[in-house]
Amino acid sequence: MQNAAQIDVAVGERPAPGERFIITLQENSEMLGTLDHGRTFRIVSPSSTERDYQLKSSALTVVDFDGSSANGNEPRLVGLLTYTD
Repeated sequence: MQNAAQIDVAVGERPAPGERFIITLQENSEMLGTLDHGRTFRIVSPSSTERDYQLKSSALTVVDFDGSSANGNEPRLVGLLTYTD
């Protein structure tokens, strides 16, 4: 089943289709997706689905990322990440 999450990611860490990631919870309660080689993205508004995957430490697969430039000083992208378990 495919799911989607709103994410914020550095331009150089953009997730690619087929990559695997896990969802981790930081000390400040922020949820991150951790990709290969330590690259990360922030899940903007985690749903109960993302919380469940985080608790299970499930490996997920990127299907697509549709992002656009974020306003700000850093080169960042915001957009919709589609993924599957």
